[in-house]
Amino acid sequence: MSTSVDWDGVFADTPRSAYVPAVVWGSDDARIDRDKDPEAWADAVAADAPLVTQMDDGMPDGNLIPTSSSSQPSLVRLMLEQLDVASDHHILEIGTGTGWSTALLSAALTGGRLTSVEVDPLVAIQAHESLRAADPMPTLIVGDGLHGYKEGAPYDRLIATMAVRNVPYAWVEQVRPEGVILTPWGTAYHNSGLLRLVVAGDGTASGRFVGNVNFMWARSQRPRFEARRFVGDVIADPSACRVRHTATDPRPLQEEHADFAIGLRLPDVEQRTFFGSGAHAGEFTTWYADGESWASVDYVPDAASFEVNEGGPRDLWREIEAAYQAWRARGEPRREQHGVTVTGDGQWTWHAGSRGRVDCGSSNPWKASWNVSSM
Repeated sequence: MSTSVDWDGVFADTPRSAYVPAVVWGSDDARIDRDKDPEAWADAVAADAPLVTQMDDGMPDGNLIPTSSSSQPSLVRLMLEQLDVASDHHILEIGTGTGWSTALLSAALTGGRLTSVEVDPLVAIQAHESLRAADPMPTLIVGDGLHGYKEGAPYDRLIATMAVRNVPYAWVEQVRPEGVILTPWGTAYHNSGLLRLVVAGDGTASGRFVGNVNFMWARSQRPRFEARRFVGDVIADPSACRVRHTATDPRPLQEEHADFAIGLRLPDVEQRTFFGSGAHAGEFTTWYADGESWASVDYVPDAASFEVNEGGPRDLWREIEAAYQAWRARGEPRREQHGVTVTGDGQWTWHAGSRGRVDCGSSNPWKASWNVSSM
């Protein structure tokens, strides 16, 4: 018989410190070594804050791009509660990471079973060592979690600990009808959604966003320019551009829910914002690019209009303005009023508002027939 989980007890009995490696990076990429400064390490682990546990996929001499982490404890708790776990569930976890969330789930499943998949072999080895004391011991798999793990299917619950832009249909196929899929989700433009899907008997899954999270991307779904220098590399020659001015203040467009909604309509566009300092404090420039076209907008306090520079065939700033106005016309809905539906043919985003449910995302949804490894 299913019983609910006492998460207070599970967290008390499963301390984070047993699963965090000796070297981590805190805020501002500050490196914290337990052997050199045990007090600083202990303070960092005890804090309700995320800790980076790997840079640059474990490769030396990289650009200090975070690629694995121990998530913020309060966020881990939120996600486990949203998963709605019963003690006899069969659960698939995508992204073992340090093994802490794996250990929490394992402790909760007194009558069920847990399978956890990790794509990085070195991360998986470390997690396996940390999980030796777990009871019951979960099944640990090294592989691409975007394919799920069909050998253990069907599952009652699936939880991912990395962000996806495209929900793999394999996940839907491997979860029972009425089962739950919980995953961070975003676009190249904006990454902040915690998506909770419920699988239907017809082989589809649908659900709304239930929170604000920002997770590292699944490795094969990373935005194209994530590790590249935006200006001078992605945008090779910013001086070759069209120049105009706009009366649209760029600040409201960067508000959390507006930015999310714009990203639904421009999911292939990436952005970076650079802030001024000294005499230019309070100013900023935001750059947008899709690989062929780009735009930048300069914000200056108290200006009557704002300079826009653009290059390439698309008029990106006008597209961004149009997406923002479309969001305003829908009543400025919050992220949590939006949802995603996944079928064997693709996925699309929608908004549930006063006029019912309406599609509001890109007109070119991904197709499930795409090769996952090529995304």
